[in-house]
Amino acid sequence: MRRFAHLGAVVATTAVLIPALAAFSPVQTPSAAPAEADPDEAPLVIDAITPQAVKPDSTLRITGEITNTTDSALDDLTIRFRYSGYPFHERAQLAEFGDGEGAGQTPARGPSVDVDTPLEPGETAAFTLKVKAGKLGLDGFGVYPMAVEALEGGSEVAAVRSYLPYEGEKAPSPVDLAWVWPLMDYPRRTDDDTFLSTDLSASVGPDGRLGRLLSIGAQDDSLTLDPDEAAEPEEAAEPEEDSAQDTTSAPRSDDADRTPVTWAVDPGLLSDIERLASGPHQVLEDPSAAGDALEPPAQAHEADPAARVWLDGAASALEDEHVIATPYADPDVSALLAADLGADLDASVALGRDALASALGIEADGAYALPPGGLVDKATLDFYAEQGATRFLISDAQMPRQPWVEHTPDAGAELPLAGPGEGTALVVDGGITEALGRPSRDPGEAALARQRFIAETAMISGEHTGGDRTVIAMPPTTWNPDPDFARSALTASEDLPWVNAVELGDVEPPSGDPERREPSGGAVKKARLDGGHLDEVKDIRGSVRLFNSILVEDVDPFRPAVLRAESAAWREEENRGPVSVRLVGNAVQAGLGKVRIIPTEPVTLASKTGTIGVIIANDLDDEDLAVQVKLSLFSENPERLSIDDYTDEMEIRPGRKTTVYVPLNARINGRTMLYLSLQNSMGEPISSEETLTSVNATGLGNQAMIISGIGALVLVVALTPRALRKWVRKRAAAQGGPTGGEDG
Repeated sequence: MRRFAHLGAVVATTAVLIPALAAFSPVQTPSAAPAEADPDEAPLVIDAITPQAVKPDSTLRITGEITNTTDSALDDLTIRFRYSGYPFHERAQLAEFGDGEGAGQTPARGPSVDVDTPLEPGETAAFTLKVKAGKLGLDGFGVYPMAVEALEGGSEVAAVRSYLPYEGEKAPSPVDLAWVWPLMDYPRRTDDDTFLSTDLSASVGPDGRLGRLLSIGAQDDSLTLDPDEAAEPEEAAEPEEDSAQDTTSAPRSDDADRTPVTWAVDPGLLSDIERLASGPHQVLEDPSAAGDALEPPAQAHEADPAARVWLDGAASALEDEHVIATPYADPDVSALLAADLGADLDASVALGRDALASALGIEADGAYALPPGGLVDKATLDFYAEQGATRFLISDAQMPRQPWVEHTPDAGAELPLAGPGEGTALVVDGGITEALGRPSRDPGEAALARQRFIAETAMISGEHTGGDRTVIAMPPTTWNPDPDFARSALTASEDLPWVNAVELGDVEPPSGDPERREPSGGAVKKARLDGGHLDEVKDIRGSVRLFNSILVEDVDPFRPAVLRAESAAWREEENRGPVSVRLVGNAVQAGLGKVRIIPTEPVTLASKTGTIGVIIANDLDDEDLAVQVKLSLFSENPERLSIDDYTDEMEIRPGRKTTVYVPLNARINGRTMLYLSLQNSMGEPISSEETLTSVNATGLGNQAMIISGIGALVLVVALTPRALRKWVRKRAAAQGGPTGGEDG
């Protein structure tokens, strides 16, 4: 028997099909020529399940595809529906069923459809199953287990589990649902001008992750993120003379049809995108291979027009919306407080406020706090409260329900704060976050993820608490959904009869005894950035302090880079985190290295005294980065070569050089090494490496030179007559005359 790889994915479906009651469409004969089988391809795929809210008079329709992923033809292939007539009783059962736990949970056999012809390797055939939901005999409102299986010769070769949310004759009272829509990511830069990769540029495009999240969350058909389309001016339509002017119409979707959304943003990400759009920048060729290189290989890139279009679109979409924000780069607040780095947190709050205003021209609601991972301890709460926050997005894992509570508690809960007044915990529903974060971009995944989300909301609504409740839906911060799935999740919260979409600001703690436990700090300690990461950051901060100490202006150019290194995003990015932190440290060292002494050739002193010129360069190119440094020199042998007074402190503008003239005094002939270094005003060396200059004193003073000159002159005077006589003899010989000597 040739078998498919068994597929244990979770499928949220709808109804159970009884053969005698089901209408079905036969499997369509494959139209494409057989292709080579891909063993990694899912053999059984559910493409769509409709409707999303199944009523007794609804026709449940399930469409999908079956693919032969084996290496030989399948001759006797059947697609069959299975189900259970008993609904789930607890929300935890949804995850267990989706993970493949609990065999035999779909005992009832539904209708089946046969593939009319053999399915060759790599070949795919579509199928459709339909049934009247009212004839299924389901026991009222609830979520029911279901599965679709592929059989060959009566034996299962592939199966997909799913869920059937059933409205029944009447749905229970709707539960309120508030959306928090994230625009967040891990930091993308090392220093301010260097990006780790081109991923952010792709992400802000119309088909990129951030591009899709912005477009879907904005719910605005007029929003375009295509740079070419955005550059084309729109022609205003001429109003018809006889038509009445509709002053309420606008390109943006009608607010009555839009699902309320609170945007959660990281100003550090917005700053990264703004830098991407603003001008030329560098992109590292391979961050993981950069090693300890202070300036690793990078490629020059021009300003990204897609980044500018994204920022313009975000500014428009978020202008009148509710926006909450993390501090700059979403710092690990708990870890930094424990490391006594509260000053960095204060800086991240101020920088985040400025970055948000610069990128989008808006302000975030300061009453809301977004602790990393939704985890807090007392110190974290106190920090946010000092910044003005009174409402905190908290994970339900840290504020679970009380032991005596058997339903999903309200999202609002009282939260004790230091000082007068109470805070409000806005507890994010973990089950909904998990459902939204399920894979949705490969074939069949979007339909399954959508049904899981619908099933979660139906289970909450069906808990029959007797009172109104609110839940908060917040996808993972790195959410990368299929656009159809994300869009359908938003619209479902408006369309489903058991859900009512509300604003986040409407969430308030209910009256009565607290149904949730207060948060404890244990989970925060486990989630913090580890000590090794913060030790590296502390080393970087020491280098930054040294760099800032030589600057003339009161600026801190590496502060954003340090804050990015302290981001809580590195908790989950175990591979990227260490690389990014090391690159930030290298960038700071490279900055220090641009204030340098230019090495010279060995120097020869032809007298007891002389002067050498030391050239100092400031290769920093930012106009605010003038430096003031001290030049330190010492001789390895002061008895042989001493250094006289010189101007040791100087100010150098960016991109400039200056020469310091240093007088020397040689007492003994020979070669002596001079050690040169640059220091800040407090005498701290700005580099661990010294510049060496060799000075060779020849010992020839002025008096020695005069004596030598006189000796040379005497020698010339003595030899000149002899040379003249010799010349006369040669000339006479050449003319045939006497050459001198004896008479005869």
